[in-house]
Amino acid sequence: MKINYKNIIKVVAVLAVLAGTGTGCKKFLDSPPASQMPEEEAIADEAGLRTILIAGYQSVGGDFAFGGRIKVMSELLADQLDGSQQSGDFGETFQRKSSIFGDYKKDMYKELYQGIYRSNVVLKFLDKANPANRNDIEGQALFIRAILHFEIVKLFAQPYGSTTDNSHLGIPLRIATSTESKNRATVKEVYDQIISDLKLAESKLTGENTGFATKWAAKGLLAKVYFQMNDFENAYNYANQVITTDKFQLDPTYTTRFSEGLSKEAVFQIISTRGVFEAGGHLRDNMRSDFVLPNIRFTKATYDLLNTPNDVRKTFLDAVKYPAFYPLTKYNKDRFNIPVVYLTELKLIRAESAAETNANLDVAVKDVNDIMNRAYAGTKSIPTNSSAAFIITNARLERNLEFIGEGVRLSEIKRIGARSGENVDKRGSVWNCPGFLLQFPQEEMATNLTFQRNPEGNCF
Repeated sequence: MKINYKNIIKVVAVLAVLAGTGTGCKKFLDSPPASQMPEEEAIADEAGLRTILIAGYQSVGGDFAFGGRIKVMSELLADQLDGSQQSGDFGETFQRKSSIFGDYKKDMYKELYQGIYRSNVVLKFLDKANPANRNDIEGQALFIRAILHFEIVKLFAQPYGSTTDNSHLGIPLRIATSTESKNRATVKEVYDQIISDLKLAESKLTGENTGFATKWAAKGLLAKVYFQMNDFENAYNYANQVITTDKFQLDPTYTTRFSEGLSKEAVFQIISTRGVFEAGGHLRDNMRSDFVLPNIRFTKATYDLLNTPNDVRKTFLDAVKYPAFYPLTKYNKDRFNIPVVYLTELKLIRAESAAETNANLDVAVKDVNDIMNRAYAGTKSIPTNSSAAFIITNARLERNLEFIGEGVRLSEIKRIGARSGENVDKRGSVWNCPGFLLQFPQEEMATNLTFQRNPEGNCF
């Protein structure tokens, strides 16, 4: 069943209750006016519950999350962009000098937590679901809550592994419908909750559900979470469970990953529905390059990584249309679905995780070669007897190339630094510098004097 975003329009009163668009003086997620329909009346049955669930998915796929700002902010903070002409919020972020001000960051932060709030509302009113559908609805809500907490903690906190017990400050952990300001949980507490939610979601969800998360999506996201934690045994295990189903196949020509059709390699994707919910608008606004030179461009050094013999991925960047600039071409379409969990990344996770544990190296070699054979049109591969270190080097390189413009590189800079203390940032910053973190918006701190913000500073 596809997500029908028209359902959202049918229950305007519900969305008014959940919108929380005002900043308020008492609560960051502002309460609705007293005249609005109470939750108990608005969510009278399963139809009302599903409306809120769909609104939660809209938060996941919308312009503030995977449809735009998460990717844009991650790219600005990482090391593949040419930010020489950025200004305003973009310039501040690129310079790694995030402050408490700036609507771009604040609005993203609020909308991600609105999605979490909507998932919590669904979980609160699960009794409204028909018994036959309750498990699936619960699993969907848990998946939404987990994926949004995961994205927030990666942007606003130092990575897992920054301290030996992960007691360093994470983000506010919201697992109930309270809108009061909350202090930051530790990174360990946040990751523990994400894993708990995903494992429960995995047990509740089915294997087939077009447009919504499935048990395979939960497993795939668990692989990504464990990989970010440098927990390679679990990362391998969950990636392997998804890959070995043979339900998903690599896109052989890179043409369906960002398309309107259902990509065969997508384990979970945001579906664009014409005239109703056209995903990726913010990505097109900032990165589309077929009509005008976009705001977001990449460095020549990034292009040079792609511009090697036989690498078909060099077309990811346009090196001709705008001399001296290298814009992205991935989003040069009027409409496309947005892959969130998909086979390319899971294969690279499985390969690197196998090499890190020095086990199943034959599987790791095959995974890397599957990616290379597609990328280099069958002209490049690594030897079958490759060492673990050589596999890791190549898996990381292919990851850097495959996901240009998809907001992945920042997580790698932090993960690898937490893993070994290695500084891989091409702009020369240490992996845990304060400037890699976004600052919490002032509204989160205005009524909570005990809230601890991130340290001010940059990476230079």
